Amino acid sequence: MSKQKNGVRGFGIRSVVGATLLAVTQLVWADWGVIDGSTVNYVSIKNDNIAENNAFTRVTGSITDDGSVSIEIDLASVETKVDIRNQRMRDLFFHVAKHPKALITGQLAISDLAQIDAGAPLERTLPVTLSLHGSETEVDAHLRAIAVGDQLFVTTVEPILLYAGDFGLGEGVAALKKVAGLQAIASAIPVTVNLQLVKD
Repeated sequence: MSKQKNGVRGFGIRSVVGATLLAVTQLVWADWGVIDGSTVNYVSIKNDNIAENNAFTRVTGSITDDGSVSIEIDLASVETKVDIRNQRMRDLFFHVAKHPKALITGQLAISDLAQIDAGAPLERTLPVTLSLHGSETEVDAHLRAIAVGDQLFVTTVEPILLYAGDFGLGEGVAALKKVAGLQAIASAIPVTVNLQLVKD
């Protein structure tokens, strides 16, 4: 009789532990989806000393329950605060008719997800792959993420430096220089991200 009680007690403990672990797993491994208000920003520098802030205002994507990061940028949403410049960026530089999107992918560790879900700030230098204009390259992104309630905020700690030549955009730079009558446009481009996500 005592063996049966111990067995029942052991089964009960295992059930409670298993249910607790299942609940924690379900809490931690919810997907996060990018929401409106997220932006990817960059600085363009022309004639060596004129810097201008620009942004992409339509950004979608997710961080899935296995830590997979996928962020898609609608290049047609480029905003330079000047309509004709927006059009030139779409048509002459990004060629959005043929290459409408840019894609950023990366991978977070399971421990990173657990830290985020616990509400603790996470700061990581994450290798990410940027696919743009038919080319792709890997860069290191120094990022900070913090969850507040059901929202997750991801920002760059320092700008990511991209180079137009890495994506076959040298001709686009030359075309912009010509049409705008500029002496120079820097091919190095500092990029920052400001993402807001919610649990799906």
